[in-house]
This record gives sequence, structure tokens and C-alpha cells, in this order.
Amino acid sequence: MSPNTRRSEDRQLRRHEKILDDLEQIFLTEGFQTPTVDDLCARLRCSKRSLYEIARGKPELFLVVLRRLLDRIRRRGMRAALENEDPQARILAYLQPGISESSRATQQFNEELRAFEPARRMLEEHQRERVAVLRDLIEDGIRKGLFQPLHAHLAAEVYFAAARLINQPEVLASAGLTMSEAFAELPALLFQGLFKRENAAPRGETPKKR
Repeated sequence: MSPNTRRSEDRQLRRHEKILDDLEQIFLTEGFQTPTVDDLCARLRCSKRSLYEIARGKPELFLVVLRRLLDRIRRRGMRAALENEDPQARILAYLQPGISESSRATQQFNEELRAFEPARRMLEEHQRERVAVLRDLIEDGIRKGLFQPLHAHLAAEVYFAAARLINQPEVLASAGLTMSEAFAELPALLFQGLFKRENAAPRGETPKKR
């Protein structure tokens, strides 16, 4: 490959990355159904050819953006987890990128994602991978004697089931919380529990009444 060809490909890669960054913000805010390709080109200051170099149509562009977003969440989560030795800090660090990225998404984005079958399958696969990693992190804490000997896979599934629940607007409205506030509460609720330590019951028992 000649130096000129390599420079040209590098420029194209940087241009595509910039387009994808801007598309991500548009889709997270507005979804992908409403903006037209012409509208996207005008707002991104690019040609249709530039968009079609990335994907063949608007639904496919949405999938490219979604894949890139989900990959980034998993990658950043793993990197953050590996930077911590303490199991609890490792779990919280692993979850944080998902929390911060999810808080950027509007209800419009979430509704269109769930209604678009390929996107929903992509999200489900992402969640399965996240559950598996969280399960392993919980099991590590149990092995080290720092967590209660609960069922690690169930705990991981419960966390992500609760995260899906938080994405429902009626849940947020009834709780009087924003999505960011709800996600900030979730790790403490699941991993620290509702009861204060002195009131906590042994596993399998209910707290005694005072």
C-alpha cells in the first residue's frame, strides 16, 4: 500500500468516525425514524455517498451506531473493572459506562430500538454478554469471602432486569426520578440492600420486628 493510499484511507476513517459520533448523538436524542437521509446529510455536513459508504440505508446506519455504542460500553466496562482490585469497586466500575451511556438515550430512542427487531436482538446479545461478565465478577467476590454466598447468575440477571425496568417512562414517572437518578440508585439498592446492616436478616430469614 502506497503512503498516499494509506493517508487517504486514514482520512476516510476519521471522517467516518466523526459522522458516526454525530449520528449517535442525533439517534440517541431523536431516534432514527424521524430524520430523513437528506436531513442527516445537511446536519452532518456530508454527502449521501459518505453515509452510504458506512451503511446502505438509514436502518442499517442505526445498527452500525448501536453496535458501536454497545461495543464501547462493554470495552470501557471491562477496562474499568480491570483497573480495580476490590470486587465491589470492580463491579461498580464495570457497570458505570452502561449507566452513563444509558442516561443519554431518550424514550424515543428506546422505543424505536425495541420496535426494530435487528436492534432488539443486538441489545439482547449485548445484555447476555454483560450478565455473564457481571456473574463472574460477583462469583469472584463470593470466592474471596467479601459477598454473601448468593446465586451469582441470578443476581446479575436481576440487576439487568431492573435496568430494563428503569427504561420504562411510567416507572420513572411514578418514582419521580430521572433516568440518571434511577440508575444512580440501582447499584446501591441491589448490592447493598434495603436494610441497614444492623437490621439485616440472615439469608433465608425475614428481619425481626422491633
